[in-house]
Amino acid sequence: MDLDHDRATTEGTTRRVMLGRAGALAAGGAMVPLTGTGTAAAAVRGHSLRQFLNFTVTQEQFGVTAVTAAIQKAPGTQSAQFVPVLRAAVTTEFTHVQALKRNFGAKPLTSKFWIPDAVFDGGVGLFTSLAAVEAIEVSLYLVGVTLFTGRRNAFGARLCAEALGTEAEHRVLARFAASQLGAPTAPPNNVGFEAFPYKTTAQVRKTLTGLGIGYGKQGAAPGAFYQYPGNPVANGVGVPVDSPRPT
Repeated sequence: MDLDHDRATTEGTTRRVMLGRAGALAAGGAMVPLTGTGTAAAAVRGHSLRQFLNFTVTQEQFGVTAVTAAIQKAPGTQSAQFVPVLRAAVTTEFTHVQALKRNFGAKPLTSKFWIPDAVFDGGVGLFTSLAAVEAIEVSLYLVGVTLFTGRRNAFGARLCAEALGTEAEHRVLARFAASQLGAPTAPPNNVGFEAFPYKTTAQVRKTLTGLGIGYGKQGAAPGAFYQYPGNPVANGVGVPVDSPRPT
């Protein structure tokens, strides 16, 4: 596909095998084989990886959608001063979408999201909401690190770790913005190691829907549907970021 897979070749994984994996995922295959031999247990693990990939790319599209809406609603609100940060963050989320699709054939479960009205208060509510979601996404990518590590797939584990790092940056910046707007928070960078409370994709999704988010259907909190808007740079909402592809 690109240089990402060329690098994977040096780790003992050929370009042909990587393309085969992406094809199996895109076709809904039961597993992502590493050795050519399969067992029922391996099939279950492959199913978990496929769930992770498809939900994670969906969640990243949610991020693009929510932050785009926040930027568009920012003028005249307290959040307007943080728009430059949001413009970079929305592009980062889009780079994750592209990487998951390009490298692993991840398929979004929906492109329509129910987002609670409370998120778009233009102030503290926006940034406390973003911080909460980002913390959950850190746990989601730790699920990915675990799954890829179990398959001895260094490229996949590293991609998840690199994405996790940027989600942690978003969490800290959201907490900082909330504190600047008067939220009673601890220092934004208040963890020694990122928490891993949700060990499966299903647990992550349940937690996010518990916040009122709806994936293709109405959520529990008052809100509205928003459609995934696509490339934020092309839409004039985002700005280019460094390291737009995984290494």
